[in-house]
Amino acid sequence: MATTQPDETSAKRTVSQRRNLFEVLFKKFNTFYEKIFSNIGKQLGHRPLIYIFISIALTGLCSLGFLRSNIINNADILFIPTDCKSVRDRDVVAKKLPVNYDDYYLHQDVDLGIYGDVIFITRNRGNIRRPNVRNELARIYNLIQHINVTYENRTYFYEDLCAKRDHRCVIEGDLFFRESFWQRLQDKELQNYLANDLYTDDDGIANFLPFIFGNNFTINFEKSTLFSKVLKLHFNLRRTSIVNGKLVNVENISRMWEQAFLEFFEHFHSVMVQTIYSVSTSIDQELEKNIMLDMMLVVVTFMVMIVVATICLSIRSTFAQSPMYLSGSGVLATMLGLVSGFGICLLVGIPMCPLVFVTPFLVIGVGTDDMFLIYSAYRRTKSSDTTVQRLAETFRLCGSGITITSLTNVIAFLAGATTNFYGIRLFCLYTSASLAFCYFYQIMLFGSTIALYNNCINNNRHTVILCLTDRTSSTDNPKSRRRHRQQCLPLKGMFVYITKPLFTTYGQIIVCSIFVIYTIFAVYGALQMRDGMKLGQLLNDKSYAKLYYDTLDEEFDIHPLVQFIITEPIPYWRHDYIKRIRDFISQAKQLDGMDKNFEIAWFSLLGYNGYEHPLDNGTLFMDTIHGFVNLFPPFANDLIFNKTHLLTSRFYLKYAVVHYNSNDGRLVNQLYSLTEQSQLPIKVYSSLFKYYEQMYEVIPNIIQTFLIAIEAMYLATLLMIPDLKSVIIIISTMGMILTSLVATLHIWGIQASSVMMVELVMSVGFCSDFCVHIVHAFLTGTGTRKERAQQALINMGMPILCACISSIIGVFFLGTAHSYLFRTFFKTIIAIMILGAIHALCFLPVILSVIGSHWPSHMNNRIQHSDTYQLAPINTNDTQTSGNLNEEILLTREKLQRTSNTIEEEEDKDELMSTTTKNIV
Repeated sequence: MATTQPDETSAKRTVSQRRNLFEVLFKKFNTFYEKIFSNIGKQLGHRPLIYIFISIALTGLCSLGFLRSNIINNADILFIPTDCKSVRDRDVVAKKLPVNYDDYYLHQDVDLGIYGDVIFITRNRGNIRRPNVRNELARIYNLIQHINVTYENRTYFYEDLCAKRDHRCVIEGDLFFRESFWQRLQDKELQNYLANDLYTDDDGIANFLPFIFGNNFTINFEKSTLFSKVLKLHFNLRRTSIVNGKLVNVENISRMWEQAFLEFFEHFHSVMVQTIYSVSTSIDQELEKNIMLDMMLVVVTFMVMIVVATICLSIRSTFAQSPMYLSGSGVLATMLGLVSGFGICLLVGIPMCPLVFVTPFLVIGVGTDDMFLIYSAYRRTKSSDTTVQRLAETFRLCGSGITITSLTNVIAFLAGATTNFYGIRLFCLYTSASLAFCYFYQIMLFGSTIALYNNCINNNRHTVILCLTDRTSSTDNPKSRRRHRQQCLPLKGMFVYITKPLFTTYGQIIVCSIFVIYTIFAVYGALQMRDGMKLGQLLNDKSYAKLYYDTLDEEFDIHPLVQFIITEPIPYWRHDYIKRIRDFISQAKQLDGMDKNFEIAWFSLLGYNGYEHPLDNGTLFMDTIHGFVNLFPPFANDLIFNKTHLLTSRFYLKYAVVHYNSNDGRLVNQLYSLTEQSQLPIKVYSSLFKYYEQMYEVIPNIIQTFLIAIEAMYLATLLMIPDLKSVIIIISTMGMILTSLVATLHIWGIQASSVMMVELVMSVGFCSDFCVHIVHAFLTGTGTRKERAQQALINMGMPILCACISSIIGVFFLGTAHSYLFRTFFKTIIAIMILGAIHALCFLPVILSVIGSHWPSHMNNRIQHSDTYQLAPINTNDTQTSGNLNEEILLTREKLQRTSNTIEEEEDKDELMSTTTKNIV
């Protein structure tokens, strides 16, 4: 041993005294974690079969939860905020103004109702008014009304279940089959019955023609012609019916008729018109079908991951020592984690939803990342050690890294569970549970499998065909010993050559300059992100309902009516109260997005202003109300009164345009604010408000979830890596990755929505995986900043790259999925993997080499490591040739006398010994 000089000792003592708080904390915490994981590795090395059995038994126990499986497919529950005001107001409106199914008006319903909807489009895009087309539509119209279902030995036709008015079924669009309408058109009298596209028939009911004939219909009054290529019929069904004087719930029977309606059109075909149809439960049913259509992709993905992982782990190994079973056990650990995570959630009563079926693809990516890191650490241990020693060293090297990433992933999804969207909350809970079990099984199951694999190698057993002996391996010959060792991961050595230019002064300047420009463009692109989503995007591309909603958006403009309900009795007969109501209407019409010319208000028709009867105490007003309702029956459901008071009243305004984004929700909030400022007991409501509020809540929920997730991950990372500078670098890099991800998704045509929220919350966890491994390896290394950054990249680069490639290949088949959810998930995974790999393998190491933490212990460890070398004196009396040979031998001895920590170093020893021997000979 070389003696340490006194001045060197004092210098090292002085250096150690200058250690800062974070250095001391990191060393203590890291030593503590390494001791724990080293003990875990020892236990796995001693009893691998027991821990494999425990993993399988625990999975079996958790899988009992599938016996009480519960799946929620209701889109309103999953994608509408849990604190949605319009949902709460719906119950108030339904109580104050109950729906009368025997005097039914669609615009008075508190929701979209129970219905069957069908859109007819002429095959050649010709006029739907042609006689042969009208006859065909009349035939189909008659067939629909004869659709029937049987319930408790009674047959129900549409007429038995339809919502009615004047003892007739209410069918929106049946105007097309009224001869009086076409006769008035032919007699050039139709314009006398039209006002702002509202046609009023003899029954006094206004029919909005664009709702029936689409946006592009035209009427030529001079030529008495009407042109349209589409016709929409809306068959209304009832929830309740009066039987023998009692109110009976018939909703289940109406739902049965809906299904019969669907079955009818599934098998119907017409040569003249195309039929596009939907019912009130179509979205819920199609969301459930999405699961079955794309579940095969989950199976294919797992199979592909096993193949990819096997190739990555076995690329340079012999067949006799191929880690084929290791890759299978790593993917199996992921599968068991999924089963256990889903099972435990079901066991405690958390229901499933279609969003949770994205979880397998996410957990596969995280699980394979842990698998590559564990295997990489295993290959860096001494092959001459026992299995227990190698397992202890394996988990000492990688335990902290996989724990940090798993912990931050779980925390990110638990933070996502704080959102107001119930579907996203379920997804985050299922994913966090699955990730926790996946981490647990990667240690227990995959770690135990590595122990068995190492036992096979030590006993010269074939690792693929276990009953055979591997006769090609021998520990006596250095060449054969080197031949049977495979590299940690394929092409790891390329990082030694590729990364050298990164850490030169010019390389650092170029990389930093590129990323400054890149960040500016990423921020600009992220700011261009727009929000919005239509209902049809939730559905399968081949779904009949998606075709219906796409056609509805293309051919019809939606102008939802907005109900304004005065919920308490007020003195309507006083002119000051009537003035308040009129001022309120005027202010509401001035809001951007409201139709300024549309109004359905009973008091406008009534003409009662309070000035004509200043001494009225309400008696005259109530007499007027009774006469008004008899004269205008459609308002009977809008006015609830007794003999002395008007208890509840309702009037209507209309949206001028629907944007399908947060602008619609912003208008809803403005209407809410207006009602609060009106000093009237008034509520504003529409059955579509819940969707508009959902759009408005998306971006605030994304920001809130991100802030909570980043803060929680900051604290968790600081707990595992107690160095403030390093944690700030990690969080900053994550912020850059997420910003560039949002910009990429914008370029890819994805808008911010509740579906995108799922993917962005998921991305927070992936970002930490890329950053934490590099930073942790950087802090645990020795040498200067540049040396440690380069070594961190060499050691961690290949596991990160393999995890990225395997994840991309694993989700590749999602690009062919039928559902929007899976396709956007595919795009997000591709983007986050590529962006994360670029940041982790290029930008982050360079930043660490410039401003990363540099402690005295990093240099102390290097000095102490150098002190273990044994140097021999050089004989200066030899000849020049002999001197050169002796110098080479001495340098070789110096290298051989170092303590080898990795297989790569042992391979270098073998090669060096062989070369030196040849030279000496």
